[in-house]
Amino acid sequence: MTEEGYADIVRAAAGALGSDERGDVIKGENAKPLGPTSVFSAKQMRRARDLLARLYALRRAERFYPQEHPAVAQAVEEFAKVLSQFHEEGVDVPITFYEDELLLGEQLLAEDSVLFDQLIRDMTAIGAGSVVFGRGVSESEIQRFAKIISADPETVTEHGGVTAMAAEARLGHIAITGVAVYREPAVREDADAHQLAREAYANALDLMRDLERLIRSGQAINVPRVRGTVRSLVDNVLNNRHATLELAGLKSFDEYTFYHMVNVAILSLALGSMITHDYRFLSTLGAGALLHDVGKMVVDLEVLNKPGPLTSDEWEQVRQHPIFGAENTALTPGLDKAATVIVLEHHMRYDLTGYPQRMPPRKQHLASRIVAVADAYDAMTSRRTYSAARAQDDAILTLVRNAGSALDPTLVRLFVGLMGLYPPRSVVMLSSGETGIVVSPNPHDVALPRVRVIAAADGAMIAPVDIDLSDDPEGRSIERCLDPAGLNVEVSDFL
Repeated sequence: MTEEGYADIVRAAAGALGSDERGDVIKGENAKPLGPTSVFSAKQMRRARDLLARLYALRRAERFYPQEHPAVAQAVEEFAKVLSQFHEEGVDVPITFYEDELLLGEQLLAEDSVLFDQLIRDMTAIGAGSVVFGRGVSESEIQRFAKIISADPETVTEHGGVTAMAAEARLGHIAITGVAVYREPAVREDADAHQLAREAYANALDLMRDLERLIRSGQAINVPRVRGTVRSLVDNVLNNRHATLELAGLKSFDEYTFYHMVNVAILSLALGSMITHDYRFLSTLGAGALLHDVGKMVVDLEVLNKPGPLTSDEWEQVRQHPIFGAENTALTPGLDKAATVIVLEHHMRYDLTGYPQRMPPRKQHLASRIVAVADAYDAMTSRRTYSAARAQDDAILTLVRNAGSALDPTLVRLFVGLMGLYPPRSVVMLSSGETGIVVSPNPHDVALPRVRVIAAADGAMIAPVDIDLSDDPEGRSIERCLDPAGLNVEVSDFL
């Protein structure tokens, strides 16, 4: 392959994911190294980039050409040639793919983890967490290996997984194993769930404030801080979902955009965690949700804060914010490329009638559809310069009415199950005339959450009493949501 062709492969494989230090423990499924663990030399570490480029080219050739095509044979030959250089030096070649990192043996390939983000995604998508290329591997084995790694995830699943396919292909000198990642619980002994959630929320808010300052002054996004903030939010949602969801109702008229972006991140992660606990997916989802409105940070403030109707030119400027945001994130090294897709697509609508319109039309990514639901709910329940906040139950019903058109109906159904008809922090009037605040939803009946009663039927404040409406001896139910501002009630004082 020419140097130009090699450069094309690297560019095609290049991603925008950086690496960072984690307290993870990596354990392989039935991992059996073919040779002793080696410490690789600096020369071998540099050569790993060439090997990865050839591996990416091998997978691409197998996917796009018939097996008898010369391009496949050439890709196999070139991969084998680089591999043989390691083997001639007396070492096997173990490569690990997990989350956003590449390792050669136990040594992190930091720069290559950025360059070959797409390869990491492709390999982990089929469950190939690690591959060991043993000495003595033949080109025919490499060709059979290429057929496995080029398969679609659905095909791999149908065949019982990547390890089963490897066994069937009789890859005597190539071992493919899955990798399970176990994360240490992000819980401190000196802090309860609510305190941890509050700290994560406050840190995310501070990040949003700094982010606007950086973007409006033409400076780069602080990627390590974004990644750390997202990780904290993911950990809190996974470990302390209810405590974190309580905070997602916090609002600030003066800092609407900042609170909105953090709330959408929390709501999106909570919804996403009902589908999967895959940490990589949730991290991507969290990054895209947290940055979904980053494009508004380059829109004229007078337009964003205009109290009256926008002119056609002003509205067009606002409609460009997904593009502005996607351009910014795409050009920021170290930010997840998939997060850029979320930033671009979150207003496209489930039926593709939103903006920006793409030609040819393409279905919204799952993560974008998740963020769209969270974005719509938080926007409706927030007071903005041009509209009053809707009651939480009204917002939920609006989501339901838009299911199948603007929003993914399956995700709306899951969101209603997550939040209930009366989401946490809703101030409600009970059938008894009492006033309460919704503490948490009921997983079995969306209309009967757990409520903290704070006022008697005559309006007199009482010592708060928690009741589960699904098991209430008095048979109380919720009549409607109330506006806390009209009652002079500060919800946070009761939670």
